Amino acid sequence: MRKNTGCGNGYGHGKKCPPLSSDVAKSKSLFTASEEFSSDDTEETIILGDVLIQSLTEADFELPSYARAIKNIEKNVSLTQCKAIPVVGNPGYVKLFVEGVVHKNIQYVEDGYGYVKDYSIDIPFKAYDQVELANDVQYPFDFPYSVKDNVLQRRELSKDGMGADRCEFGSLTFEIYNQPIKCKLLASAVNQWDIVHHFDNWGRFNKVTEKMDINLVIKLTQKQQDLEFPSVPPMDNGENGGEEDAQTATTQQQETVYSRFRKIIGQ
Repeated sequence: MRKNTGCGNGYGHGKKCPPLSSDVAKSKSLFTASEEFSSDDTEETIILGDVLIQSLTEADFELPSYARAIKNIEKNVSLTQCKAIPVVGNPGYVKLFVEGVVHKNIQYVEDGYGYVKDYSIDIPFKAYDQVELANDVQYPFDFPYSVKDNVLQRRELSKDGMGADRCEFGSLTFEIYNQPIKCKLLASAVNQWDIVHHFDNWGRFNKVTEKMDINLVIKLTQKQQDLEFPSVPPMDNGENGGEEDAQTATTQQQETVYSRFRKIIGQ
């Protein structure tokens, strides 16, 4: 049985998805062509926004032994997932999916004397919300999706003229690779309330219910390009066609690699 190497097999949530293994066909390249486009575009990391997102989380856990009192609780927040999904038709908003853990080191005493014990536990939390951005998400091709199911097929008429030739056919599919939105955790604050219960005959407890108000400051960024067309000075060859030549040159200069690709895919 072939090993499952899909992204659901322990991958995802920030881990690199492994490539799938496939058979390799014999091929040969018959022709290669290229077009050169002058570009003054500069790519830079744009801050889409600094987001404050909140998660209200409740957790129950048991201490490894009965405690007389909790002396201290140290908390550290780390994210296991942060994914921003753009809102369809509105590049100024994203749906933010955040998951993480609050790592707690609990120090407690069992009696009125003796040693202080340590107990560590991870408490998962989740936060989902739609947030407004300071700068829009950018799609260089003006649309964020690739066409997979709606394949544009090419068929030729059969020799008898009564239908399609089943031995020869073609299709057009395309994929658009947009720059991802990246997250960075800038700050966190945990405001909690602890409720202890399950007491023994000496008034000690071993169960704790925590209610946490988790606040996160997350920076969202994306690599973007300046897609504005460069200005083209008018050309004049000294004859009557100077104005027409300048207009033609401007049109040629204003065509970018993005607009050329859109013509190829018929968009």
